[in-house]
Amino acid sequence: MYHPTRREFLVRSALLAAGVSTLPLLRPTTSTAQGAIRAEDLVDAGESFGRGTGRGVTQGAAPGGTALRAARGGAFTSRVLQSSIGFTHVGLHWSAAVPSQAELVFELRTSQDGSSWSPWSAARLQRLPEETQVGDYFASLVYAGGARFVQYRATFQTAGGASPSLRRVTATVIDSPATTISLSSAATDQLPAQSVSDADSGRDLTVTSREQWGANEKQRFSRRNKELWAEMFVPAKKLIVHHTATRNDYADAAEAAAEVRAIYYYHAVTQRWGDIGYAALVDRFGNLYEGRHGRGEGTGREYLSAGVVAGHDTGYNYGSAGVALLGDATQGNWPMTADNGPMWDALVRFGVFEAGRHYLRPLNADGTAASSSFLRSDNVWTASMRNVSGHKETNSTACPGETVMALLDELQSAVHSGLADTSRTGVTLTNVRPGGRETRVGTTIAYEWVAEQPEGGWTLVGYEYCAEGWYKPANNINITYLSGYTSEAQPRQAWTRVGAQTTSRSFTPTKAGQYTFHVRAVLRNDTTGTERRGAYAGRHTYLVK
Repeated sequence: MYHPTRREFLVRSALLAAGVSTLPLLRPTTSTAQGAIRAEDLVDAGESFGRGTGRGVTQGAAPGGTALRAARGGAFTSRVLQSSIGFTHVGLHWSAAVPSQAELVFELRTSQDGSSWSPWSAARLQRLPEETQVGDYFASLVYAGGARFVQYRATFQTAGGASPSLRRVTATVIDSPATTISLSSAATDQLPAQSVSDADSGRDLTVTSREQWGANEKQRFSRRNKELWAEMFVPAKKLIVHHTATRNDYADAAEAAAEVRAIYYYHAVTQRWGDIGYAALVDRFGNLYEGRHGRGEGTGREYLSAGVVAGHDTGYNYGSAGVALLGDATQGNWPMTADNGPMWDALVRFGVFEAGRHYLRPLNADGTAASSSFLRSDNVWTASMRNVSGHKETNSTACPGETVMALLDELQSAVHSGLADTSRTGVTLTNVRPGGRETRVGTTIAYEWVAEQPEGGWTLVGYEYCAEGWYKPANNINITYLSGYTSEAQPRQAWTRVGAQTTSRSFTPTKAGQYTFHVRAVLRNDTTGTERRGAYAGRHTYLVK
């Protein structure tokens, strides 16, 4: 995924050539509610590589300087990198050329005094160079618990005689204190929370807002006060589950919130995204955190905005909602091993709310997982993508871990059950013209549909439809809204109401882009007389060229 220009880094080439190891590129910043967030970049490159130790590794000329290579595999252990601050987290990222089938594997360890060291920990690859403006490979954060020293180890895995070429390694150290968080009560595992209401679906959710978990909103803006990652809005067609690949042993809600703030800094500043990449996060105590910033600013802003584009899944961010479980599900101390407990309950609550306000069907009528084709933001189709998916179903990753993947069937069922407070009458598109899923500008697109038989106690009284259309240029994150949106600067879906006898509509796109037709049933409760929208919309997407 291409991201907008992030906070500019200082010029570093001359310093790297001189072998400078400590380069405070990222100035200490202050969280508005929870105290200081401090960070520093410790850089290892050029002549500094010579102060490490290697086995089967050589240093030679490379474009822009020098690089480490291994002729037949090998390993390199860095010199000790010392920070000017005590830090709670380390994020390792590196500049490298990695041939196909070859690999660079990193580990790191930390120390408070430079003598007693933690065990080596895997630095798990989380981002590829094309996913950030920095152009580095990024590992997930590793907890350091007040360390001042860090050391890394790189293992070179060659393929067909071709070796990775390692040009630079940066250890971004972040100090995210946990001592000043405000708790909602005497209980140390519960955070204050904000009620969020979705008028369209009539659903409510309690969430710890960005203000309550201590997001420093200055990190979303440049030094000239320009928002680095302007919010775009595309209705979610998929719910994608992640884990953050960070530690599982945060002791209480204060430490959990500190983890979230560290992730926010790592995404917004270090990776230059300008914000956190998830729509929401869930900790092991059941606290649900608002993620990506949405509509409005300051007092009166909208919490947990529907459809806001985040940065959780390359290629799939436009039209999906990503929720991240706080921790590493590949480790033995993972807290959510079954479909119960606080983390599970919060995940289900979010799933019901998000699926409910986007009229997303988790299960088919026969109980099988609902799926459909998904058109990525680069105009590449993914066939039969489950509506409730895990990250590893869309990209090559271990996220969210096999333990979580094994629970996705239960999650689909739980979300489906949670939507039973309204009619779960769905709508099926019975005739789509022209056939297929791609067409040309100026071609009339026509739809016919039928509602499923409503459950007892509900009567079909009408339909609402929306022809959502937008265009995203290559190598740009911003979209142009083409149809099916309100006229606001930060728009919402615009729906049109028709009677129960109207079961067809057509439109003719005049511009290229992605167009999704949504149609949902409107039903009346026979007992109360109130109207509610059916839980599941029918939808179909065209790529119009």
